[in-house]
Amino acid sequence: MKLTKNLIAGVILVLLVLSISSCDKKEDQQALLQQQEQFANKDKELKDKEDFLKIKEEQLRQWEERLKQIDSTLVSSGSLSGTTLQDTSKTVTIPTSKDSAKVKEKSSKQKKMEEKEKELNKRLDNPKVAINDYLEYIKRGVDDSKTFDANMKKASEVWDNRSTDSFKKNYKSTKKFVITEEPKVVSQKGGSAVVKVKVKQTMVGADGKEVEKASEISYTLRADKNGKWKIKTNVVK
Repeated sequence: MKLTKNLIAGVILVLLVLSISSCDKKEDQQALLQQQEQFANKDKELKDKEDFLKIKEEQLRQWEERLKQIDSTLVSSGSLSGTTLQDTSKTVTIPTSKDSAKVKEKSSKQKKMEEKEKELNKRLDNPKVAINDYLEYIKRGVDDSKTFDANMKKASEVWDNRSTDSFKKNYKSTKKFVITEEPKVVSQKGGSAVVKVKVKQTMVGADGKEVEKASEISYTLRADKNGKWKIKTNVVK
């Protein structure tokens, strides 16, 4: 009788252990899936932005080519292909209505492109997104040595005036870069904002040993005339 009771108790205990283990595995799988989904969303967001920048660069290139062609035509036709009046002291060129229309067309197209860029920047860019993108470039560069240079270049472009070489120098010894607390906007007024974030870096010291450093960084950003946010300064604590 006592043996039977012990056997029943043992079976119940085993079932409880298996049940707990199964729950833990399910929770781990769910956490892993959520993490993978977050990474996938970040990758998609960055890819969309990079594709948008490529399209914008191509549009600007085509636009510059058209402007060069128009300017070349105007110059070759005699300074805006106008009617020239000469006297003994100077030459005066009077633009024709056709030339004025071309100049107005250039101005109108340029204005439309600037407005479109402002609209896209408002939709795709804000201070928090700018810092998220910047940190993601740093993380990608640190995690993958093959894309280190390319990602350091992208990170430098988020700053108002910071060279790619300075980023290469700052992060060449960094082995791990983790965002421990997501960026949050501390203040924002007009075209100025402050964003705070917490990160943790693992670096290799001069003695070859790995050193872990946790930091709280405050970034000051400014929006340019087209609404694109750029980092001006940062304070590390």
